[in-house]
Amino acid sequence: MAANPSAVESNVSRVAGLHAELLTGHTGVRITGTPIPEMSDAQVAEVQRLVSEYCVGAFPDQFLEPRDHVQFMTRFGEVMITPGVDSHPDHPDVNVVANPGSGGPKSGGFHTDTCFIDRPPAYTSLSGVEVPDHGGDTLFANQYLAYETLSDVMRGWLAGLRLQHVVTGTARPEEVPNPVWHPAVRTNPVTGRKALYVTLIERCHEAEGMTSGEARHLLEFLYRHSHAQHAMYRHRWQVGDFVMWDNRCALHAATYDHGDQPRTLYRVMVEGEVPFEQ
Repeated sequence: MAANPSAVESNVSRVAGLHAELLTGHTGVRITGTPIPEMSDAQVAEVQRLVSEYCVGAFPDQFLEPRDHVQFMTRFGEVMITPGVDSHPDHPDVNVVANPGSGGPKSGGFHTDTCFIDRPPAYTSLSGVEVPDHGGDTLFANQYLAYETLSDVMRGWLAGLRLQHVVTGTARPEEVPNPVWHPAVRTNPVTGRKALYVTLIERCHEAEGMTSGEARHLLEFLYRHSHAQHAMYRHRWQVGDFVMWDNRCALHAATYDHGDQPRTLYRVMVEGEVPFEQ
């Protein structure tokens, strides 16, 4: 029987044993096929390409144990924990993300993980352990598109500009080194593409060579621009889901609109390179 042309075209994976289907026009890819613990080196390399190209990969029905979760992420680099954040009591490389959701609909705000250290994580992954019947979604914004949809003039202004990143949102901020400076635009070494690299205003509010007022206006504009709706993927959690994204080209935000229903995810991150632009 001849292959279904539409089915062939919908698979953006280049490696046998993996099927990768786009979740939106630009952002997010659903990856199925070989279970995560059984992936070959070639399949892992293809997962890296897909996640870095489309910013986020969603793997349904994985039901990973913490040990398997950590072992898979070590295939992309050295695992890391955010300084000042508590780990899982039995798995030191796993951070428990538990959001009760009380207090009505809100969001934690779009951000990139742990940007306030010299080598922020390249990849973050979450495993769905306990999820609400409704709400509690995670949103992702494509920062390649955020950069590419800026004007030529604005991209010229940002070339070589560095932004200061400071710690927020940790239980023990004293464990975090001094504020760091990262480029406003960074190059992803996997794809070679440039992405806007901004985050929450309270974490990123100074620009090198600018007054505080100038920096504030610029960063407020860039932050609003960074999560324009045209570049968005919204993940609706199911138990057993595994989601992995590239922090170098994606912002994410949780939505805490699930009332009193429990929402527990296990997080594992992989250390990245010192951010650069070229």
